[in-house]
Amino acid sequence: MKWLLIAMLALLAACSGTRALQASKNVPYATLEQTVQPGSSTREQVRAALGDSTSIRFDSGNEVWMYTYPAASGAQGEYVILFGGDGVVKKVRSGEVYRVKQ
Repeated sequence: MKWLLIAMLALLAACSGTRALQASKNVPYATLEQTVQPGSSTREQVRAALGDSTSIRFDSGNEVWMYTYPAASGAQGEYVILFGGDGVVKKVRSGEVYRVKQ
């Protein structure tokens, strides 16, 4: 049962990541870093500066937005923003997206 649950979570994560990446807005990394400040930037400020994004809302009031950026290696990068229930940025995470060749 444990293995089935792990497999289902992995499959769900892979599917949701692919959909989110395809729907994200591509923004230069420097713009993302300048615009998004944990602890002070709000949803409204980020939306005004960067435009709408792929977003996921949680029952807790938290919300995650994701943008993509062209990475230095030529790959695609992702920039994930976590907003608290108060609408202020709590955390950000960025990194290259690794795609499996088919």
